[in-house]
Amino acid sequence: MNRMTWGWLIALGLLLARMGFVELETAEAAVPEWTIMLLLTGGLVIGLFGVTGLLGLLGWVPRLGDK
Repeated sequence: MNRMTWGWLIALGLLLARMGFVELETAEAAVPEWTIMLLLTGGLVIGLFGVTGLLGLLGWVPRLGDK
């Protein structure tokens, strides 16, 4: 996978985590607590996965379209 893909993966993780923080900060949350925790945890894990890939430690992951 190239650097752009890893960068978008990091951005997606940060976006999901930010959505969780926004829901956590509002006084009247429209979603249940488990959804907020899922957004926060999932966003941070996806972001860490992207950073690890960007550093080159996930070089064994096959590229899309390769056979």
